[in-house]
Parts: sequence; C-alpha cells; structure tokens
Amino acid sequence: MRYQNDPRVIREFFEGEYRQNPQPSTFVEANKLWDNFSLDTYVQPQVNDFFETVERLPDVRLTGFRQQLGDSYFYYESESSAGYYRRRFAETNGPALMDYSAARADTYHQVVMPLNFFGWLNFTPRIGGRFTYYGEARGPGAMTDEDIRGVFNTGAELSTKASRVWPGAHNKLFDTDGLRHIIQPSLNYVYVPAPNKPPKELPQFDFELPSLRLLPLEFPDYNAIDSIDSQNVFRLGLRNRLQTKRDGAVENLVDWQVFTDWRLVPHHRQKTFADVYSDLVFRPRNWLALESVTRYDINSGNWTMSYHTLTLQPNETWSWSLGHFYLRDDLRTTTTALGVGNNLIRSAMLYRLNENWGFRAVHHFEARDGRLEEQLYTIYRDMRSWTGALNLRLRDNRDGSDDFTIAVTFSIKAFPRFGVNSDVNNPYSLLGGG
Repeated sequence: MRYQNDPRVIREFFEGEYRQNPQPSTFVEANKLWDNFSLDTYVQPQVNDFFETVERLPDVRLTGFRQQLGDSYFYYESESSAGYYRRRFAETNGPALMDYSAARADTYHQVVMPLNFFGWLNFTPRIGGRFTYYGEARGPGAMTDEDIRGVFNTGAELSTKASRVWPGAHNKLFDTDGLRHIIQPSLNYVYVPAPNKPPKELPQFDFELPSLRLLPLEFPDYNAIDSIDSQNVFRLGLRNRLQTKRDGAVENLVDWQVFTDWRLVPHHRQKTFADVYSDLVFRPRNWLALESVTRYDINSGNWTMSYHTLTLQPNETWSWSLGHFYLRDDLRTTTTALGVGNNLIRSAMLYRLNENWGFRAVHHFEARDGRLEEQLYTIYRDMRSWTGALNLRLRDNRDGSDDFTIAVTFSIKAFPRFGVNSDVNNPYSLLGGG
C-alpha cells in the first residue's frame, strides 16, 4: 500500500527508494504454482491521482511453461489473461478528461521444436497465435467499440557455439594463464502478419514504454499486448568471450556482445536497420575493469547512447570508479521517446584511512552546460559492534535553488541494514529510505 500526499514526498524524504522506483504502486497479488503452470491474480488501483495508472481490477493470468508434448519433438507454451482495466491519467489541475476503461481477455499459444544438427547447430522453429477480445470502452476518453483481434506468428532461431583453446598463452600484463575463445553467433527470424485490428483501433493498457535496450521480438516475452503489430524482422547477434584462469578459477578476460535488428518491412518512422547495440566488459586484471554499453544509429551515423565505466580496486585501501553517460535528445511525440539527453561524467572514490575510518566522495558533472550537478561526501566510522556514517550532499536542482542534505546513518553489525558494498553501489540509500 503506497499512499502519498504529494508527488515529491518520496523524492524529498526517501531518496533511496525514489531512485529505484519513482512511482511506487499499490497492489494485491496472489500466485499459485504447479510444475507446468502458474496462476496469478493481480489487483492494482489508482491510489495517488497525481500519477498516471493503469488500474487492473483484477488481472488474472494463467501461464503454461514450456513443456514437452508426450514423446514428440514438440514443446508447448501458453499465456492467457482476463481482466477489467482502466487507464487513468494524472490529475494535476482538475479531473482528467481522457480516462477510459474496458474489459479484455487474451490467450496466446505456441509450439516450438528445438532441434540440433551435427552436434553443434541449434535450430528452433516455432508457430503460434493469439486471440484477444476487447469490450466496449467507457469513459470520457473512450474511442473504441467491442472488438476481436487475431494475431498469427511464426519464425525460427538459429544459433551455434564454437571454441578454441591456447593452453600455453601466458601474459603477465593481462594476468593470463591459458586462453579460451568462445564465439556464439545467433539469428532469430520473426514473422507476424498484420493483425485484423491495428493498435490505433484498440484501447491501450499494455503498450510500449521508453527503453534504452532493444525490446523482445518473440511472444510472450514481448508483452505490450495492445501494441502488437506486424513484424518481418531478423535479429542478428554475435557474442565473443575470451577466458583465462586466475587463482584456479575461470574468468572472462573479454565478454563482448553485439546485436541489431534487420527489418525487412519497417513500420512508420522505422528504418531498415535498428541501432547497433554493443555490450563489452574487459577485465585485464582482477582489480581493473572497463565496461562499455553503446547504441549506434547506423542510419544517421550518430551515437544514440554510450555508457563507459573504469573501475580500479587495487587493494583494500582505496578504489575509484569513473564513468561517462551520453544520451542523445529524443523529443519525438511517441510513447517510446527517451526525452532530453545527458552528457554526464561521474566519479566515485573510496579511501580507507585506517581500520576505523573511511571516506568517500561522489561527483556528477553535466558536460552539456558545465554544471557540477551533485557532490556527495561520506565519512565512515567503525565502532566494532556497529558502524556509523555522516553524509553531506549538495545538489544543483536547475531551478534556481540548491539542495543541501545532511544524513547520519547507524547500523549494528549483527543485524546490518545494508549488505556488503551495497552503499558503494547505491550510495543514495544512506540518505534515507534505502
């Protein structure tokens, strides 16, 4: 149960919670699990009228996990749901005039056939279909009548994995004791002909939301039920791993994944090729890690997003993490637009003065306009049976005012409030509500 008297109370007094979930929901959920099926009942009302909410009154869902059909090569999976839904928009300056509600029943069934050829080639064709009933929408924003939609889908996934070992490869600089290269190419084809009813003619309760990542292609992983449209696309993927032995254990020296979509029939505002996504982790030493997550628009030749971090932890005395996050402006008038971008540089340094005292400093610098948006300083004190922390934070709110925060946190070691290193990964938990 999450009731707020205003939309900013969580941000101002429980910042740790706000950064994890800026719009907490109120819900009741009950689950029943069997070997091959699960039954879920979910009820979600709008408790805070200043937050847009899709009410589910209720949403009942029966999921059939992938299971073998007898002794055949076929596997079956399904997902069926029914409920009454109300999309209620935020009420900031009076009653919302666009609210609408409708009943919906949806059922999806799919059969897949996992096959392996030559002992190294995996091929999984699939075929499925879904049937969705929509009741007549009601409310001031209602624009749809009672309707029925049918969706057919098919496709196949092709993948393999190959490796090679160089047991004599040794290098002191990169701390390698033998090398193993693993390469995993994959190709996933999805074909969905145009449904008999396009999304614009259906009430939108489960719709696409902004995402920095590629959305799933396959059903039921793609769960924006009301936004389902035609698809004729290949998802191309390639993963490379370079592994070595360190301290008797196998570790990834390099882990690099690249993937994109090749749309044979692009939708409106889509290009033939989606952005190219790259996820790279490079660990040249146990104490040194470089991570890179990028998204490149090959159509315009621009970077849509890039996130890079360098982490050094050479000993127990100090550690330093330096990161850069760039996001290009995306001001399209669609539900998936990412909004105003960023060009943010982040630094976090932790230094242990001795066994009893420690110090950490975190800075956020926005390079677009040269603002030091945030400064966070923490002093730690270990008092044997319990620990304490004094936090000082100065933040530029960009509205003409600065926010200065002082927080004192205590934790008993026998019953710690925070797990080991949790405050390093999430320092805002020390400012309240973590």
